[in-house]
Amino acid sequence: MAVVILDLQRKIRVDKDRLRRHSLWALQSVRMSSCDLTLVLVNDRRMRSLNAAYRKKRGTTDVLSFEAGPPSPGQPSRTARFLGEIVISLPRALVQANRFGIPADDEITNLLIHGLCHLLGYDHERGEQEAREMKQAEAKMARAIQKKEPALKTPSNISGKIPETFFGERIQD
Repeated sequence: MAVVILDLQRKIRVDKDRLRRHSLWALQSVRMSSCDLTLVLVNDRRMRSLNAAYRKKRGTTDVLSFEAGPPSPGQPSRTARFLGEIVISLPRALVQANRFGIPADDEITNLLIHGLCHLLGYDHERGEQEAREMKQAEAKMARAIQKKEPALKTPSNISGKIPETFFGERIQD
């Protein structure tokens, strides 16, 4: 399994080793440890462009996920499957971290978890039940990271992107 991180912006420093560890642990928690993944860190200008091109939405967003296509015919079975690409807007992550009162690295991990869930087929925009299922998947990945990351000062900061309360009720996992 490989996690490739492409940092296409210059202003915000990110602990890439930590982000890579969190990616691997999240994938392991959902039994996808044989998959490869690419993380792309961008500025808001690039994210606005991607959001317009692929979602037909104006403005920036915090995270986008791009699923990989099916494996190529004849690809050896021992080769890791490419899961896809997660694009994270670092300026947006910083704004959200400040709003929530958490470290930026924790918010970046939350966006990673959210993006991974989308790559795995979850979509909170398809209704209440899907949102609940996605929140449960986020919580599972977050717990795996919380257990393994000794440097977390406040483990509860890592929880995914969907709030603990959604549609007016607490989501249980």
